Amino acid sequence: MSSDDDDINFLGFPSDPVGTDMVANKKRKLGEDGGKEDESKYKIFSKPGYKRMYPDNCTNGEFPVYVEGLKQDDKIGNKNPLLLSKIFKQVKGIHESRRLKANKIMLVFKQASAANDFLKHSCLEENSMKAYIPASSVEAIGVVRYIPKETSNKDLFHKLTADAEIITVRRFMKKEQDELVPLTTISVTFVGTVLPQYIYLDNWRYKVFKYVPPLMQCYKCLKFNHSAKICRSEQVCSKCNGKHNYKECTSEIVKCSNCQGDHFAISKLCPIKIEKQEIHKNKNNSNKTYASLLVKNNDFPSLPQRSQNVPIVQSNKIKNKPSGQSLPIIVNDSIENIVNNSKLIDAVVKTLIALGNSNQIKTSAHIREELLKNLSSS
Repeated sequence: MSSDDDDINFLGFPSDPVGTDMVANKKRKLGEDGGKEDESKYKIFSKPGYKRMYPDNCTNGEFPVYVEGLKQDDKIGNKNPLLLSKIFKQVKGIHESRRLKANKIMLVFKQASAANDFLKHSCLEENSMKAYIPASSVEAIGVVRYIPKETSNKDLFHKLTADAEIITVRRFMKKEQDELVPLTTISVTFVGTVLPQYIYLDNWRYKVFKYVPPLMQCYKCLKFNHSAKICRSEQVCSKCNGKHNYKECTSEIVKCSNCQGDHFAISKLCPIKIEKQEIHKNKNNSNKTYASLLVKNNDFPSLPQRSQNVPIVQSNKIKNKPSGQSLPIIVNDSIENIVNNSKLIDAVVKTLIALGNSNQIKTSAHIREELLKNLSSS
């Protein structure tokens, strides 16, 4: 992705933390000649009738389902857990329940079919709740560059092919003065948690890159990782750090509300924002492509060479010997060395914990990669 990620967005998904009015005005000015035609052309296009479900052959250890109240102010996560258990008593297959935050809980199932069946359970409608499968459990988003911007999202959806099923096509848009301009970069959402290596437009092959969403910054309190829609904090000015909207600011002082520096709180130069972006980027680098799962042998450290001084002991206790000679038995202290290697043991323990907490499919390549990561960080 470019260094101007903060200025790039999907049509209809404003990322400007200053306010939505500016983006709304720009959206109306998109394609002044075409008007509604251009807006429809770059509208997000998804597979008709698609519903997020776990595939029957999914081998995940856990199948999480998120539950929220139908109303925005429903604090389902703050309700008595015993009361919630009573509501879900008739639901089959629940392994455990977890509180995620004030307005969201998670029910964990051990079978994909049980998780899918719960989505239409009568207890949800009866208690004004909604349930859905988290996108990260069944979908992966990739970025594809150099796609002709004259082609609509709908046409791309029908013409693009890949090793994984395509469910959504989005076009990136860039703000230029008072307009939203389409780019040659698109994002494609696939069914499954692993990205295909390539995607095809007719016979043209394009590489698929991992999509890292931009860091979310609230345009109300100007903090990170949440939106103004759910923010309960006071309004903060992005210019002077006062308790008012930036549109009402009359101060000549420029002061960041996050680091107290002499720049706007939405500035890309803010050290706090840079730090948050780095954490956000590392957090979102867990998804892999099909190619990255094809690990070569040299990606795994070679086993230690057997010592030349290892004694060879002749055993006289072997029964049913095929000849009159004794069979040699190699005595090696490698196991003892492994057991006494605290670095290796710690890495193995960390790997087991990470795999146990992960919803990803446990492939040998994934396990190997997790172990290598823990070995290098020990």
